[in-house]
Amino acid sequence: MRIGYFLSSEEYTPAELVEQARLAEEAGFTGLWISDHYHPWNHEQGQSPFVWSVIGAVSQVCQLPIMTAVTCPTVRTHPAVIAQAAATSAVLTEGRFVLGVGSGEALNEHITGAPWPGADVRLEMLEEAVAVLRRLWTGEVVNHRGRYYTVEHAQLCTLPGTPPPVYVSGFGEKSIDLAARIGDGYVTTKPDADGIGRFPPRAAPTGRWWPGRRAAGRRTPRRAARSPTGCGPTSRSPASWPRCCPPRNTSNRPARWSPPTS
Repeated sequence: MRIGYFLSSEEYTPAELVEQARLAEEAGFTGLWISDHYHPWNHEQGQSPFVWSVIGAVSQVCQLPIMTAVTCPTVRTHPAVIAQAAATSAVLTEGRFVLGVGSGEALNEHITGAPWPGADVRLEMLEEAVAVLRRLWTGEVVNHRGRYYTVEHAQLCTLPGTPPPVYVSGFGEKSIDLAARIGDGYVTTKPDADGIGRFPPRAAPTGRWWPGRRAAGRRTPRRAARSPTGCGPTSRSPASWPRCCPPRNTSNRPARWSPPTS
């Protein structure tokens, strides 16, 4: 059994997260998850640093694999920008970075004022976004005009030797099917027989990650990936669950949120 450590960006300052990563390695943990939020889950948590800056700092004090749990590359941040951020993170960690992605929640994604679409549309957006990521990670000049995204003459010049794996978060049949179709792995917090059955049956569970096939549709066997961590409530309150748990705002309306007061 491998046990990882969750870096709760909603509860700790950047410096505290970096120190926790260093101590996690010293204590014998085998990997890291880190949440990617714009807002904390509640006022009491009171933190939410920019995840990509923290990953860069963690890479300089710790040799553990690290994965975003999870990034939404669709509304708040254009997939071309996420492609660059993930590629740089993979370079800094010398290939130990995994990009965890999901369809997001209004709590974080409403901040630009863009429309918040329904679940089916968000999954379509996620599928197109992952395709854009993979094209940019080839290092070629990319021009893309899709249903949801446009990329014009974009080329990533800082790239790792191998593109970072993409693990897709899924909690319902449609999202699990999408993970099996486009992801290198599947992320969940409450595995059950029906859900795992929708993913390629050869994928043996390792903690909360399941390895999968690439988007090309080839059913080539993949060795079980190391799971950096489980996922559950943090120490302060049940409301402080990380993103890989089901979002609280289940409607399509942005969550009401205001900055915490000092």
